[in-house]
Amino acid sequence: MKKYLLLTAILLPLYFWSHAQDFSNKGKDFWVAYGYHAIMNGTNSQDMVLYFATDQVTNITITIPGTGYTQTLTSGATPMVLTSAAIPKNGVGDVRLLTESTTPENKGIHITADRPIVAYAHIYNANVSGASILFPTNTLGKEYYSINFDNVSNTTDANCWFYVIATDTGTTTVEITPSANTLTHPAGVPFNVTLTQGQVYNLLGELTSFNNPFTGVDLTGSKIRSISTGTSNCKRIAVFSGSGRISITCNGNSSSSDNYMVQAFPKSAWGKKYLTAHTGTTTPLSLINNYFRICVSDPATVVTVNGAPVTVPLINNFYYQIPATSNPLKIEADQPICVAQYITSQGACSNGSLGDPEVIYLSPVEQNISKVIWNATPNFNIQQHYYNVVIPNTGTAISSFKLDGVAVSPALFTVHPQDANFSYLISTVTAGQHRIESDSGF
Repeated sequence: MKKYLLLTAILLPLYFWSHAQDFSNKGKDFWVAYGYHAIMNGTNSQDMVLYFATDQVTNITITIPGTGYTQTLTSGATPMVLTSAAIPKNGVGDVRLLTESTTPENKGIHITADRPIVAYAHIYNANVSGASILFPTNTLGKEYYSINFDNVSNTTDANCWFYVIATDTGTTTVEITPSANTLTHPAGVPFNVTLTQGQVYNLLGELTSFNNPFTGVDLTGSKIRSISTGTSNCKRIAVFSGSGRISITCNGNSSSSDNYMVQAFPKSAWGKKYLTAHTGTTTPLSLINNYFRICVSDPATVVTVNGAPVTVPLINNFYYQIPATSNPLKIEADQPICVAQYITSQGACSNGSLGDPEVIYLSPVEQNISKVIWNATPNFNIQQHYYNVVIPNTGTAISSFKLDGVAVSPALFTVHPQDANFSYLISTVTAGQHRIESDSGF
């Protein structure tokens, strides 16, 4: 099997809530689980590590309440990134989500800190790598939808998946309605599970072809919501979506493939206006052609792209899929929507030789932040790192924009072709911790 190179920009800092809600990606309490990777059913040679970006002395504790596992780290006084030891994958401490849950599993990973931090989870096996920023527990919601993609792969056991974690004390009842057949649940039939804090329920999509290209169902549109019962109120939950290994191409064939994982936005954090910029760079040509999925909770939602009614069909009453493009887009709706941006595989969709598939949930224009700390990880064999910014043209937003304390030339920004009130920047950085900031939200 060909060993594919180079996932670029797996930790893109594009996941933030608005100042009006007083939320950000920094926090003191987080939950995550060890999401499924296709190699788990073979050599089990993948690893899961956590990264923490800090800007002051901080004590961090990682626990797995269901197994008694504990790990502690302490950062220095200056900005730095800490990497955890690998999360257990063998013996009594094993918390990998290997298959579909039939009962709640005691596999939630809990992160606490005595100062606000930025946290990430990264699961990788050699070049087959995927990561997600983590959202603080106080920003979580009670209703979610899984957003995945057409699950095509160059390897077997590459199921599409999503999981839910109960994050509040006491019991949490969750109603799950899969949009497609999972290994044990039929499409469209809701069912309830009752979890205690730290318990996880994992669903794997059904596989549909066992020859290359290997295929499985797409779980996009699966609904996951916390519900009240006679003994328990509606409580907060965390939801993650992903794939054991996926190719994203423009012809339906397999190409370079990666596992991926991404933490879902709660429905309460969706927005009405999105401005996009392509990933990667045009010189050399790399990763610039992106798919987009525009997700609606109400099929009657009026969606426009670049000021005109969306021209592609609504799929499963939940999403519009915009064909792969490198053009910046303006996406608007009369009700809140969620937009996912997809990095396509190397050599596919007119891409160059660098890069592997990845998924990003975009922040809407009305939800922004003025300072971001993030980690551009070197694990594993990542050769290029990028960040994208969409920022207002008004006032001193651009002139005050800095990377790692150094002003970025305004000449590097490009006016967004679909909204002249905003500009965008696509830029490379080195591996390591970085900080971008402005006097205005971006």
